[in-house]
Amino acid sequence: MTSSRTWTALALTALALTGCSYSVNGTPLPGAGSAPPSAPATSSADAPPKIGRQRSVAGVDPCSLLTTGDLADIGPPKKEPARKDDVIPESCQYVLDDGTPAGRTVVTALYQKYEQVRARQAKGSEEVLEGHSAWVLCDLSGNEMACTVTIAVNANRSVLVAMTQPGGAAERMLAVMRPLVRSALNRLPPA
Repeated sequence: MTSSRTWTALALTALALTGCSYSVNGTPLPGAGSAPPSAPATSSADAPPKIGRQRSVAGVDPCSLLTTGDLADIGPPKKEPARKDDVIPESCQYVLDDGTPAGRTVVTALYQKYEQVRARQAKGSEEVLEGHSAWVLCDLSGNEMACTVTIAVNANRSVLVAMTQPGGAAERMLAVMRPLVRSALNRLPPA
């Protein structure tokens, strides 16, 4: 594991190659129990996110957002999903056997306000999934491609799904991730 974690304005990324930790790319997030960072000022031209159906994250375990079946296209679990609240509040790490020694990590998180993510990840782009705004960002760091999809679920929260892959191609990774985001969204109760 690395002793320091990189926090840049790009995206949440999943995984150290060992599968025992993951790092977050983006502005530093507070520890569990801390208040989320305040969002940078946005212009009035920034439209509010689309929210097809208000969802609640209250009482939801982030490790319940994806199942083994949802992740089958990537590979079987190498170990049980694990909460990683010490890294990102309300997050879960799934380590999957994708045929590589370290495996591949997918991270889910009951995340902050959508507009905060959009403002912090200026290089990202927006698409609409299931009637909800989704902020998408892929970034190559060394040999690893890190992709995140953050979907608005209510006025104050979003759900994030992240994945990294050595030598990954962004479009192929996003094709695998979009069904994961839909599954996570559909497991949230109505608000």
